[in-house]
Amino acid sequence: MKTRTTKKTYKALQEYVRAKAGRVMQSCWIADRKEKNGLRVNSRRVGERQKPCPPQYEQVIDSAMLELGWL
Repeated sequence: MKTRTTKKTYKALQEYVRAKAGRVMQSCWIADRKEKNGLRVNSRRVGERQKPCPPQYEQVIDSAMLELGWL
């Protein structure tokens, strides 16, 4: 599998998804997917997320994370 070498930043993932799908993913959605995929999230949040990732964008974000080498 071929992966791209880019910085692992939310902005890089947002730009990648915008170029591929024409939609900007909110950073809170990305943090939610990182957490659910077992990746480290720098957050002071306690309790449930107020804005979890909508189900229709979960696969989009997960695919982008995989393509960018996050997963």
